[in-house]
Amino acid sequence: MEGIRVLLIRDEQTFMVNALISNLESEEYTVVESGFPVKDVIARQAEADIMILYADEKLNEHVDTLVYLKDLCLEKGRLLIIIGSREELDMVENYIPAHLAAEVFERPLDMNRFIEKLNNQLSDDTIESRKKSILLVDDDPSYLQLLREWLKEDYRIGMARSGMQAITWLARNNVDLILLDYEMPVTDGLQVYEMLKSEQFSKDIPIMFLTGKSDKETIMRVMALKPAGYLLKNISQEQLLSSIDKYFVKEQYNKL
Repeated sequence: MEGIRVLLIRDEQTFMVNALISNLESEEYTVVESGFPVKDVIARQAEADIMILYADEKLNEHVDTLVYLKDLCLEKGRLLIIIGSREELDMVENYIPAHLAAEVFERPLDMNRFIEKLNNQLSDDTIESRKKSILLVDDDPSYLQLLREWLKEDYRIGMARSGMQAITWLARNNVDLILLDYEMPVTDGLQVYEMLKSEQFSKDIPIMFLTGKSDKETIMRVMALKPAGYLLKNISQEQLLSSIDKYFVKEQYNKL
């Protein structure tokens, strides 16, 4: 994995730590090292593509580091691998739920399996599959393409130009969020919303409305439906990404 930088967070340079570094370097990873203190992790984390936490009994003196790593996983989508004894992993899980970690390994470490899993985590297919999926529903093909271009680097995108197309797509695909145009002809956003909420496969999917109107009456009508949110169509790319990112971060924290 030439060019991939790994941040190894560890306390002492033990035999197993050195063996881990050697194996990583033999796979052409660049290893950046940090101690447990949170100031050290903060200083080095931006240099790495993935973080490995090599836990030991001294880690329980650095709860602030565990909280910081949890926030990196939740808010930045950073990849974290955790290695430790059963007792150490249980302690870490008090602060970093296991589902937030890309992988968790109990010692003694099977090095071959570890390297295989690490390589898989950084494969293009796995990185793509980790992205949240968004379905865009709008009758304007130009606007659909614009939104797709804005979002495709960070999210997997599906598109539909009507309520029926959306339902057909959702019957075959899973999605984490729907962005729905409120002012579509023939079947408007309200009707599509009700259709989606009546189907078993789509009733629990959060929906954000897209609207070109910012008057109080329209906003009150939209919010009366209790959607996940609403976004004005004149929103900038930066504002759109920020709004969606914040929504998913909030959802992650709500699941803790």
